[in-house]
Amino acid sequence: MRTAVICLVVLQIIILIKGPSLAAVNAIESDPEQPAISSRASNVLKILSVLENRMVDHPSLEKAKDKLFRLSDNQTKLIASLSDQVVKERNPISGDVAFLLMTALIILL
Repeated sequence: MRTAVICLVVLQIIILIKGPSLAAVNAIESDPEQPAISSRASNVLKILSVLENRMVDHPSLEKAKDKLFRLSDNQTKLIASLSDQVVKERNPISGDVAFLLMTALIILL
């Protein structure tokens, strides 16, 4: 217990001396070849968030997720651009049309 407290105090002192960005810089520099998040992963997350918010049928959502992971990078980029339109929802009709196109592309591709 005492060693854990000492370690935490030493860590706090190091962070105070080096600055709070120490942890973030070291985390980013630890693997320079691997980006923080790939564009494909970002696109898939966008699409999944829209699907989870709009779809209520759980089995259909699972099928869409499975299909989504088998699509190519260009296909996910296209569907992600439609998901951006769904999220904006300035006009509810255009958001509905974009969602309809998203689901049609996931089914057909």
